[in-house]
Amino acid sequence: MKFPIQFKIVVVFSIVIFVGLSAMLFVSYRVTEQNMYRTIDGDMINAKTNLDIYINQYFLVHKKRMSKKTLVTEKSRLSQELTAGIGGPVTISYINGDKSQVESTSRAQTSYTINRVDHKVIVTLSFPILQKQSTIGFLNYQKDYSQLYQRNARFQSIIKMFAAIIFSFIFIASIIISKKITKPIRELTESSNQVTLGNFDIDILISSNDEVGELARRFQIMIKHIKDQIEIIEQERDEVKQAQTQSKVFFDNVTHELKTPLTTILGYAQILKDNGFTDSPFFEKGINYIIRESQRLNRTVVDILELSQSATLSTTYRFEKVDISEIAKEACEDMRIKARKYNINIHFQLQEGLFALGDRDKLKEVLLNLLDNSIKYGYVNSAIYVESYKNKEEVVLKIKDEGKGIPEEDIIHVFEPFYRAKKNRLQEKGSAGLGLTIVKNTIDDHHGSIKLQSILNEGTEIKVSLPEDKR
Repeated sequence: MKFPIQFKIVVVFSIVIFVGLSAMLFVSYRVTEQNMYRTIDGDMINAKTNLDIYINQYFLVHKKRMSKKTLVTEKSRLSQELTAGIGGPVTISYINGDKSQVESTSRAQTSYTINRVDHKVIVTLSFPILQKQSTIGFLNYQKDYSQLYQRNARFQSIIKMFAAIIFSFIFIASIIISKKITKPIRELTESSNQVTLGNFDIDILISSNDEVGELARRFQIMIKHIKDQIEIIEQERDEVKQAQTQSKVFFDNVTHELKTPLTTILGYAQILKDNGFTDSPFFEKGINYIIRESQRLNRTVVDILELSQSATLSTTYRFEKVDISEIAKEACEDMRIKARKYNINIHFQLQEGLFALGDRDKLKEVLLNLLDNSIKYGYVNSAIYVESYKNKEEVVLKIKDEGKGIPEEDIIHVFEPFYRAKKNRLQEKGSAGLGLTIVKNTIDDHHGSIKLQSILNEGTEIKVSLPEDKR
């Protein structure tokens, strides 16, 4: 059977205090008893001395010589005067001449006895009456010491009562103190039980500045570390699940994107094989489809390779100090020819002296890709606005078009591979949906950020932020 610490503390305190108080009571009893006997002994010695003096004075006052004869005749009167003088009953006996009595009397010495009768304590003093070194009589003197004994008994009772009070107080105090001492241990035990059950959201409210408090603080730190590790494991687990899901979606999309042009190419090639060159218009149409789908298949494969390369650590960048505004201006000039086909004007307002650390060609590809998207999804006879400026420690490029916009539920997915908004999927068959994914990977590799805002039927705004190079 296991005994709790509180029980052990109380038992040990109780035993120690009980033994200590018992020893104190024993010592006080012995000291009180010795003092009482010492008092009685001193009184008896004084009484013996006084009685001897009273006897001698009695015979001198009455001008009589002390002898057996005078002792016999004066016995009663002498006893009365001694009793009155010393304050206690005195009896005198004489020797009648019997041989045995003489022998016993000759051996008699001064002594006293303590007798307890009817709740009274009587001390009897006995000593021989001598005349010229011979015993002529015997004297008995009694004195009542009941009050002394009662006083000592009351003192012992008070001592016992105080001992009982002290024992009770210390016993109760030991229970309270042991409970206070063991309370943090009980809380730690309960907290450890909660941890074993998987509950790490616990607070240990122990503020003592002793070993138990230090243990509680260490235990709280341990719980926090375990909780952090579990959160990391859960986060990694969720990331693995998300990566698996994205890999499956990516694989399905790649399969779909490659299957569609291959199916078209295979279908027209089979028909051309079966019909030969007899139907010149159909042959021309089939060849055009095969060429167009082959080109789309080639672009998709190139985009997939670029995405794969940008997503790996083996991507090689030539980082240098580049002028962002200059790159943006070149990209705008390059895309103006394509924009004019849809009567879209590209307006740019670029702040000079905006430098960042990056790969010039990769950053230009990013801007070309973003401008290409703005042209694809912008309205005919609209405009595209390009702006560059400095914001605190960053260089910001903002591209805004006037087009169909992107639904709110699609905005969070636009940077995922092969994702295209539903309204745009049928219209832009030539796009594999990898452009923005490649753009985001490139910006992330440059330690920048990209944000997209869009309003349906009003347009889309993309903001690219890169750390400023102050060298």
